[in-house]
Amino acid sequence: MEKNIQDLIELTFSDQPIKITNEKYFFIETNKHEVTHDSFDKIKLIFKRFPRLYYFLIEIISPVYSSKKPFKKFMEVSNGIVLNLGSGNELRRKNIINIDMMDYDNVDIVCDIEKLPFKDNSIDGIMNITVIEHVPNPSKVIDEIYRVLKPGGIIFSVIPFMQPYHASPHDYQRFTLPGIKLLHGEFEIIESGVFSGPVSGFLWVFQEFIASVFSFGFPFLRNILTILIMIITWPIKFLDSLFIYLPTAPNLASNFYVLCRKP
Repeated sequence: MEKNIQDLIELTFSDQPIKITNEKYFFIETNKHEVTHDSFDKIKLIFKRFPRLYYFLIEIISPVYSSKKPFKKFMEVSNGIVLNLGSGNELRRKNIINIDMMDYDNVDIVCDIEKLPFKDNSIDGIMNITVIEHVPNPSKVIDEIYRVLKPGGIIFSVIPFMQPYHASPHDYQRFTLPGIKLLHGEFEIIESGVFSGPVSGFLWVFQEFIASVFSFGFPFLRNILTILIMIITWPIKFLDSLFIYLPTAPNLASNFYVLCRKP
């Protein structure tokens, strides 16, 4: 984090951190990695220790193709202090503060995103990309985002619709596009739509189906089959670069997005 951004963030804290280590702020007690009971997520946790490799693999062999345009627009319209909620071990970016409840190396603030440790009307922009499905009370997170955003502040949310269960370390819900708009009802919607299209929605379900059926209930075999099928079938997802624009794409979309402004 740049020093000036660090100073600005300190000025916006509504609570005192319980500890500060190497310019990282802790508002909750946490282990390096929270225990997960999902065997495939345990494999992902190993790779998350190497963020460049992990996010390269996500970009290439994961079953989900994501549109880049909505995120670029968010970056264009958001300035000042920008928070990345549920960042995981994503590499730090200039002027973006990584926030997660787990103590990854590249996290700047460790806290519960259902209780953000910031003053009212203090933050300029907030992104939460495929995070809401992992929190038990998504409406609380959105209410907190609304509270801490400045009037005119921007929120960018990406939320899954057609995806198999994927605990990191938990997985609670899915949303349709109308459901996402309702969740963000207090905001002014700038634009919304399909972030990851129907091919991605189909491909992930197909991979999970094959791995689950032919592993005969053995988690280790299921994990091996999942990885093999992903390696074989990943190029199919790039068909979404075209199919994402179909009028019927929302019927089977993997992810939706919404870009909003606080009035």
